Amino acid sequence: MALLKFKVKAPKDLQARLKDVGQKHDLGDLDTIVDFFITKGLKVYEAPEELALKKRLEHVVENQGYSGREELVEHLLLRGLRAYEEEAADPEALAARLRGLGYID
Repeated sequence: MALLKFKVKAPKDLQARLKDVGQKHDLGDLDTIVDFFITKGLKVYEAPEELALKKRLEHVVENQGYSGREELVEHLLLRGLRAYEEEAADPEALAARLRGLGYID
């Protein structure tokens, strides 16, 4: 029996916003957007990249005082949404903000 990969699910109340941002910014489908925001967010907390996703989330929960994985996931998704939903005066300003938040290189 193969081991299943741990998958983060977006809270239902955020799914429409995530899909909208994904379409507007060509980020992919819902699962791709969730993975993108979670991965980038975990880098901010310096979660050990050699750990599996579930362990990385648990590491941040324990070290940052979140009540659980669900709270951390929601925080990371909202942070990603805010970065892309806030209007910028021009495309360069948006790119600079996303670069500063670590969402683009």
